[in-house]
Amino acid sequence: MKKIIKTTVSLVLSVCLIFSISGCSQPKKNENVQSSEIETVKEYSSQDFDEYLKELYVDIMEESDLISIHSYMEHPSDFGVNNYSKNLGRIDYDNLGSAKNYEEILNELNKYDVNTLNEKQKITYNELYKMFTNEKNNADLYLLSTDITPTIGIHVQLPLLFAEYSFVEKKDIDEYLLLVADVDDYFNDILKYEKLRADAGYFLSDDLADEVINSCNSFKDEALNDDGVMIASFNERIDKFSGLTDEEKTKYKQDNYEAVKSNVVKGYEELATGLAALKGTNKYSGGICNYPNGSRYFEYLVNKKLGWGESVNDLFELGEDYVDELLDEMSKIIYSDYSISSKMSTFSFGMSDPVAMIEDLKSKISADFPEIKETSYNVSYVTKSLEDYASPAMYFIPQLDNADVNSIYINNAGREEIYPTIAHEGYPGHLYQTQYFINSNPYWIRYVLAPRGYMEGWASYVEVLSYSFANTGNESLNKIMGLNYETTLIVYALGDIGVNYLGWDYNKMREYVGQYFNFSEASYKNMYNAFIANPGNYTQYAFGMIGIFELREKAKDELGSKFNLKEFHRYILDMGPIQFDILFDNLEPWIKSF
Repeated sequence: MKKIIKTTVSLVLSVCLIFSISGCSQPKKNENVQSSEIETVKEYSSQDFDEYLKELYVDIMEESDLISIHSYMEHPSDFGVNNYSKNLGRIDYDNLGSAKNYEEILNELNKYDVNTLNEKQKITYNELYKMFTNEKNNADLYLLSTDITPTIGIHVQLPLLFAEYSFVEKKDIDEYLLLVADVDDYFNDILKYEKLRADAGYFLSDDLADEVINSCNSFKDEALNDDGVMIASFNERIDKFSGLTDEEKTKYKQDNYEAVKSNVVKGYEELATGLAALKGTNKYSGGICNYPNGSRYFEYLVNKKLGWGESVNDLFELGEDYVDELLDEMSKIIYSDYSISSKMSTFSFGMSDPVAMIEDLKSKISADFPEIKETSYNVSYVTKSLEDYASPAMYFIPQLDNADVNSIYINNAGREEIYPTIAHEGYPGHLYQTQYFINSNPYWIRYVLAPRGYMEGWASYVEVLSYSFANTGNESLNKIMGLNYETTLIVYALGDIGVNYLGWDYNKMREYVGQYFNFSEASYKNMYNAFIANPGNYTQYAFGMIGIFELREKAKDELGSKFNLKEFHRYILDMGPIQFDILFDNLEPWIKSF
């Protein structure tokens, strides 16, 4: 089987492995694949399926970049991963837009009779079939994809990925330095791709390009400072590394400094200069739907993240229904106690230390969430040079063979109450969900190809619940604060759909969102730019959350007095990161088990 083409992947915020810009697609609707749907002759049995999944995992990882490989595995050879390039990844320009690799995977899957597979295998089979069908169907839309965007672009993530690159063995340090020295060549490869997008008129609008350029300049201006993330974090790890002489440590620190100076600073300078040269080439203003095949691409993005058979229009209607219900619920609370409105402005969790928050959450979730074994974690802060450009917080997934290392980064810029953020990233959010899954002995391929709608939806769902843990002594106040967050997130997702699928311009978006919130003009503009820069981003959070609430309501309706919240959460966690169609399809058998 020909290996899958890909470029550097993101591993923050539990982001799944991204199959390169060589393929995008739109999924089938409302159905898992069953053996009757497959027309080819079945050649292999269930006994062969596990081996195929290992082969596919190796195939994907050996075509991956070294940061991704190291982030998933400390010892790749233990997983059969031996032949890979030690760089940050490159785009395969000879195969842009080709669906051949996805077709080959689907042909392999077609050789298996789903009815002969056990339940664990069926779930994985259906996930893969949906995912690769999606990629195959829209591989031609590759130019609509980019890794250079404000806030979550690779230029922001890369320094943090370097900061979290673990040093367990000396070979890790040596390989790390190879990656640092590759930054300029890697960015030049990305610029080559962005030039292709610019030639088609798809490059970023000038204001968004300026955000990226400013971010690059801000980082490179501080990169060589003693407290710069790539200097300070490296030196700290070297100082803690046992088995090195003082001379070796000094040499490594100097080698890193020179690589940052010669390759990282240079790379960010060249990236900023190259992007500036492409300004003015964008031909399609506004949301992605204004680009050729942009609506189809947005459908792909939403379905790739969620795997939910609802159309984008149906999701929009569902979101509006939720907002109406949430506002009605909030109104009832306010009418029962008019003092609640004023108390919302002074609401506080009464805690400021992130570690204390995690420990508090661990104790408070015990009644409604399954227990997991104790695991270590580290809370750090985004370097000051990235504060204005990075996400509010990030969680880095642990290695499969070193699962007890978990890292959360918090962006201090403009943050006040971070308790819900810690719930989202830590317990019972990303860290908790990842630890639950990794300890369930999952197929490696599922750890790598985890759909983001499930992961971000789960984290957003528990973030809503976290408001009930506030030590205010006022349940109604806690409740309305959770409802307010939920409403806000959904309205943002509706704005995302409005701009990127329904074709809203700035004034239409402002008018729509203004029905619910009275923001400043600057806030509306920032919101609009965020939708354009990262189409579909808010949908994975809001509709992933709604999907879990929908599953919960369905289970409650059918189980009645038998419904148990902890057992429902166990069902979601046992299924692991998966498309929502598969979660809904498997809910009924779970309900019947009671």
